[in-house]
Order: sequence, then C-alpha cells, then structure tokens
Amino acid sequence: MSRDQNEENLGEVIDRLLKAYGLEEGYYAAAISTYWENLMGPAVAKRTGRITIERGVLKVEVTSAPLREELSYSKEKIVQMINREIGQRLIKSVEIY
Repeated sequence: MSRDQNEENLGEVIDRLLKAYGLEEGYYAAAISTYWENLMGPAVAKRTGRITIERGVLKVEVTSAPLREELSYSKEKIVQMINREIGQRLIKSVEIY
C-alpha cells in the first residue's frame, strides 16, 4: 500500500480513538469549556460553572437565575455555535441549570 493510501488525517485518528474508548464526550466537554468565553462572552463565562456532555446533551451550570432564563431562549443558537466550533454535530440539545 502506498503512503498516500495509508495516510489519515490526525484529527480523524484522534476522533476514532476517542469514540473507541468512550472518551469523546469528556474530551469535547473540556474543549468546549476552553471555547466558552470566546463564544459566549466574559459576562456569561463568569457566571458559568461546570460544563458536561451526556448523550449529546450539553449541560451548563449557570450561577445567575436571570442569565439562566436568558440562555434558555438561546439553546438552539448555542447548539449551532458549539457544533460549528468543534467541527461536528456532537451536541443535540442544551440543558441550562
């Protein structure tokens, strides 16, 4: 087999390994935590606690009731922004708590 036929994109290899070992959601939850301030802004980031992913649901802890209410109206937009940032459709919905 030639070198060209055997080469894989490093990102594809990492994604395949993450899926194989059941680490995909944990990896992407950590990545999303690092993108969160850039995507949502510093005011939202300051009031955001833990971010996890469970079965395609992005779970975001928010320490402010008014912000929790405001973000609940933007769930679909958050799903789109996060999936665009990570480069795949991993997140299906958002739960703000």
